[in-house]
Amino acid sequence: MIQPLRLRNCHEALLNQFLHFDSMHLVVRSKGLSFVRETKFGIFAGEQASGSQFIRDPESGLSLSPACLNAVYLFFPGAQRVPVFEFDFHGYGFGIAIQPRETPRSWELLNRIASSFGDQVVSSSDLGERGAGAWLDEWGWLDRQETGSKTEARISGAVADGRLAVQVSNPAFKAGILLTPTFEDRDRTVRRIAAQGGCDAIVVDGSVLAGARGECHDWNDDSLPADSACAARP
Repeated sequence: MIQPLRLRNCHEALLNQFLHFDSMHLVVRSKGLSFVRETKFGIFAGEQASGSQFIRDPESGLSLSPACLNAVYLFFPGAQRVPVFEFDFHGYGFGIAIQPRETPRSWELLNRIASSFGDQVVSSSDLGERGAGAWLDEWGWLDRQETGSKTEARISGAVADGRLAVQVSNPAFKAGILLTPTFEDRDRTVRRIAAQGGCDAIVVDGSVLAGARGECHDWNDDSLPADSACAARP
């Protein structure tokens, strides 16, 4: 594998290959707030709620709507680096990425997935321009979301017992993170918060978030207000 590869949309059959990997990094991107956390994956299955279109993996807590999933790609973030699974959602873009560890086992599984699910080689530059491989604080590609998109992300956060919980949800996916902050860095309105070891981290830009009622709690205060909620508007 030397070029990005579009994978066939086999939904659960493809997604359930993730359980064979060791812990991976789940990246969730929304405008004004993104996060990464280390997690293992289990088996995706339909949610039990009546009428739900989501499939959910209880191990990672990630929920996806197959109807909103445009494509999954194996994307190379750089030379000599292990490829990443990038999820492209209709009307939203690359909101989810899953990064395997760089181990012989990962390469074996990635080659097997490419062989079994590979559909079409695609342009790396095109995917990059559309947001694949974006860093946590790179939100410019989200400016190209469809005007009035129904995939607008809803962000909620709470602080309790010294731990920070954040949930990002929209019609395409739902994912969350719970961490105990041990490191914080600020650059004007951008706040970077990480747990010990740095594997789990949140990046938030208070100037980008807009409240559901036209305002947003100040995420740059010393602590995140309990049970605050904001809509990230394209």
